[in-house]
Amino acid sequence: MGRVITIASQKGGVGKTTTALNLGYSLSRIGNRVLVLDGDPQGGITLATNLKKRTERGLINLLREECRYGEVVMQTRDSTLSVAGVGKLEPEDVVLLEEFARNGKLGQTVKVLSQGFDYLIIDAPAGVGGGVSSFLGASDGVIPVVLSRALSIKSLPLLLNLVRWVREHKNPGLNLDGVLLTMVDERSELETELTRELRASLPEELFFRSTIPYQAVFETASVRSVPVGLLGEGQAAARHYMDLAWEIKERELRDQETGGGDEYVAGLF
Repeated sequence: MGRVITIASQKGGVGKTTTALNLGYSLSRIGNRVLVLDGDPQGGITLATNLKKRTERGLINLLREECRYGEVVMQTRDSTLSVAGVGKLEPEDVVLLEEFARNGKLGQTVKVLSQGFDYLIIDAPAGVGGGVSSFLGASDGVIPVVLSRALSIKSLPLLLNLVRWVREHKNPGLNLDGVLLTMVDERSELETELTRELRASLPEELFFRSTIPYQAVFETASVRSVPVGLLGEGQAAARHYMDLAWEIKERELRDQETGGGDEYVAGLF
């Protein structure tokens, strides 16, 4: 069974889907078998990979028991990276997903999907609803994605409190892998100041050293439905996610050696 990591955010539009796809790709490039799962009813990963060319079946179809796992997990041209979509959702399916989250079937399905992979990376819905809680309940780690913007920073405690609640009530093994700052504009004095204040307000170990800058090539990659590392002009941008992948491996090794994970969530707020 692979390590399950949920990519989460309180707000939308912070680079969550971009992170799930590009982190998954980077982990696959360093020798891991990776599955990226679209857990968002808006279908961000499905759109970002043009998965509908291969199949319209996905997570909702598995939950409905309408298909087998092999009909959902699609291997990319890179044999170490696979993608599973959310499926073609009708309006009522959004409510149904919440029901599957409540009755535990969503979490059970995630565990089965992780078998045969080193990592299962979940692109979770934005917010702190039942679906996110269920994904966290089935995860080994969570990476909150945050912009250096006032609203994004102010909403971070809501997500951290959810992580704490899930650890206390559902999944004591859930580890806060690290907070990731994305779309960083180092030319903005305001963003720089906000980032400095955010880092000063929380333990430094809570944050990844790696940050993801704002670069237009990420949008180009999204239009072409590929990880940025598959673009010739995207190699410099791809290095930031490769750095993140190595940092995750470094943190995992440290935790194995010390026998512990993070200890920062429970007493933060």
